[in-house]
Amino acid sequence: MTDTIHLALPCIDAAQAQKHVTHNEALQLLDALTQLSVIDRRASPPVTPNDGDRYLVIASAAGAFAGKEQKIAVHLSGAWAFLAPKAGWLAYVETEQLMMLYSGSAWIDAGLALRELENLSLLGIGTSADAANAFSVKASAALFAARTVAEGGIGDFRVTLEKEAGSNTASQLYQSNWSGRAETGLLGDDDFHVKVSADGATWREALIVDRSTGRVAFPSGVGDGASAAFRNRLRNATFAINQRAISGEVSLAAGQYGHDGVKAGSSGATYTFATSGLDTTLSVSAGSLILAIEAQLMEGGAHTLAHDGTAQARVWQGTGYSGSGAYAAASRSAPLVVSGLTANAQTNVEFASGTILRPQLEPGVYATSFERRPPGVELSICQRYFQSLLVSHLFTASAGTQFGGSVMTLPVTMFGAPTLSALSGGSQTNVMVDGVNSMGKAAIRYFIASNAAGSVEAYDRAFTASAEI
Repeated sequence: MTDTIHLALPCIDAAQAQKHVTHNEALQLLDALTQLSVIDRRASPPVTPNDGDRYLVIASAAGAFAGKEQKIAVHLSGAWAFLAPKAGWLAYVETEQLMMLYSGSAWIDAGLALRELENLSLLGIGTSADAANAFSVKASAALFAARTVAEGGIGDFRVTLEKEAGSNTASQLYQSNWSGRAETGLLGDDDFHVKVSADGATWREALIVDRSTGRVAFPSGVGDGASAAFRNRLRNATFAINQRAISGEVSLAAGQYGHDGVKAGSSGATYTFATSGLDTTLSVSAGSLILAIEAQLMEGGAHTLAHDGTAQARVWQGTGYSGSGAYAAASRSAPLVVSGLTANAQTNVEFASGTILRPQLEPGVYATSFERRPPGVELSICQRYFQSLLVSHLFTASAGTQFGGSVMTLPVTMFGAPTLSALSGGSQTNVMVDGVNSMGKAAIRYFIASNAAGSVEAYDRAFTASAEI
């Protein structure tokens, strides 16, 4: 053997003269290869090399380096020596501050394994990752910064969360003591959601942004719990307005009204009601109750029905009281979404037997908190369709059968020219006959005839005006 196997250092023969020469040559090569660090990667030798300088010879080598590609050039005693690398050798390139690794056929960047981690199954930083959390970090802070244009980037930075299908979830979950408190993202559909929890078990939707329209819904209310005004298309949804003064067990024929805005379905209805706090609960024991909505209040498309009672419901369009379609649950937690409603068409919410409490039909596919309107506003809405009124009049007649009267402007312009009931109650003096006539949607005429000459008086004569749908 004339050279060592791995470093190719010269060996001393047993009968060799001047053994020190061979020994010194081996030491020089060993010195060149130990803690290998080269000045640069070059294709040709420098003009004035220093003794001991080392270089990696790259492709297209020329001059003294010609034909020595991939080898280590070391300048020793005024001449160039070339060392052939072995697979696994490491060399530090000083000018580039780069560690190179010889693969057996080429020098490669040894730092690639640290700068490019591909197809890792688990990665834990400061903690252990597992199958459920393949990437886990336990630290005090994390920074993500955009690569600048000068660094070869575009100056922007985006984090992308991708899910497989619309019914899956892509979200950010915020926890306190390992219990969920807030979550944002695409939660079970392709709309943007924000939901919160007080205990990590019961969650409330705070905000939903519709992916198609950009409209924002606040299912749990805004601020003090009040939603945007007049989202609820149902009138008298608290059932507090009772202009007909019904009481006890209410039995209605088909199409007949009880509480304001509430009429019986095609089989009539029997119900009772009880008030607790601000709300009245209707309990339907037979038939069905319809809450009709004027055509001009319907913009079409999808609408959502929810209430806090037990009665199932259906939503249909058309006039009258003969509905169609199957009844379904419409609870606050699982509301009934009705798609494809026609705009500007009378719409009806019909409840079967059970309780009805705080019903709300609103545009969109999400149920928001119940809208509670001021009593005066709700009464005005109801008076568009039904009014219970009193009229008084007096004049002095010079003979019998002499007529007097007046025009009375209605408190609220009605849906249509109202049907007026007969007068009743109050008190009359020297009255032969009195009555009321409609003068369109906004006024009525009261007339009164004397029985004889003298003062003719009528006080608090009651009647109703109905323009129900």
